[in-house]
Amino acid sequence: MSFIVKIKNRYYFNRRVPEEVKPYDPRSLIRISLKTDSKEQAQRKAIILNDQVEAYWQELINTKTPYEDGSFRKVVLIARQMGFIYQPMSVVATLPIAQLLERILVLDNAKPSQVEALLGGKETPETSVKKALELFWKLSKDKVMNKSELQIRKWKNPRKRAIQNFIQVIGNKPLKQVTREDIVTFRDWWINRIENEGMNADSANKNFIQIKNIFETVSDHEKLGLDIQHLFKKIVFKTHFKQTRLPFTNEQIRCILESSALLKTSEEARWFLFAAAETGARPSEIIGLLPEDIVLNADIPHISIRSGKDRMLKTPHSERVIPLVGYALEAFRAMPEGFPKYRDKPDHMTNAVNKFLRENNLFPTGKHTVYSFRHSFQDRILSVNAPDRVQAELMGHKFQRPKYGNGASLEQKLEWLQKIQLL
Repeated sequence: MSFIVKIKNRYYFNRRVPEEVKPYDPRSLIRISLKTDSKEQAQRKAIILNDQVEAYWQELINTKTPYEDGSFRKVVLIARQMGFIYQPMSVVATLPIAQLLERILVLDNAKPSQVEALLGGKETPETSVKKALELFWKLSKDKVMNKSELQIRKWKNPRKRAIQNFIQVIGNKPLKQVTREDIVTFRDWWINRIENEGMNADSANKNFIQIKNIFETVSDHEKLGLDIQHLFKKIVFKTHFKQTRLPFTNEQIRCILESSALLKTSEEARWFLFAAAETGARPSEIIGLLPEDIVLNADIPHISIRSGKDRMLKTPHSERVIPLVGYALEAFRAMPEGFPKYRDKPDHMTNAVNKFLRENNLFPTGKHTVYSFRHSFQDRILSVNAPDRVQAELMGHKFQRPKYGNGASLEQKLEWLQKIQLL
């Protein structure tokens, strides 16, 4: 590709800044005059200029240098033009003697800026805590592959909050300067919030775990040498598990699903509740079903919960096939296309349904939510002594023992579900 454009009889080098470079070079477009009206000459010049631009971008990426940092960018570019990769003085001093001499010999009659560029007179900008998060996103692209936009946002937001909390308490200091005392100070800040603001220790522990993961990932990639184990040793709080959601009894579920109050809500919300109660699937799994995942014309009607191109399940074990019985079969016969209005917005559905059930006094206690249907399903399948592997495969949980064979068949799953069906 020539990357040239003709404007008023003059040719210009014209190239958009690639997405992977934009965190360092925020310009949308680079346009440089090639000072010629000859297309052939412009193409030759553009090839040379494009190599220089790409080398410059690679230096920005390698050194994590922003485009606006003119002074550092200049020495990086000079070093590149002289055939070397810019290294700070601390690194140049440790180069093998042959490589160091090679740099020195090139500097005969060199300009001061060239000496600075080849001998590392300007230190590489240090990675701050805030920049560490930006780098972490790039290093964690595998974590969000196939996730929907909503899933990516829900994955990023708690990590953003964790870093914001850390910077609020400790400051946006260079990552290499973060000390054990800083981490302890951050822990003390959380203790104060737990004691005086009623915050949950689990929220603090999530902050610690997320920050540790970010620091460790960036330190490994940048070779910063942070002693992660020392920094975060015995930082998390000991907590006792407290069940935040209570399961419904069978009678409570039937009371909700047969309540005349449900006639006041939307058709999608009503059938969603029917499906959640009888399948035990996670709300996001039900909302995310595509028409081809809902099979009603088979000998055993069923739904297939699986990851898709733009949708990733909570865990690999979440993929499963669930036979449809009782209320769930009735729901999907009414909604054979699933819930397209909410497919990319499962939180909208659960928030609306939770609000409706609370306002209509259909929750037995304040610790019941829509997710309580899943807890109830687990209790019901356990109550009939279903094999552990069948329970795991119906719930979408990891089976704790080595798996052999194909697991429970659709017929076997149907047999156990018929024993616990509500309708």
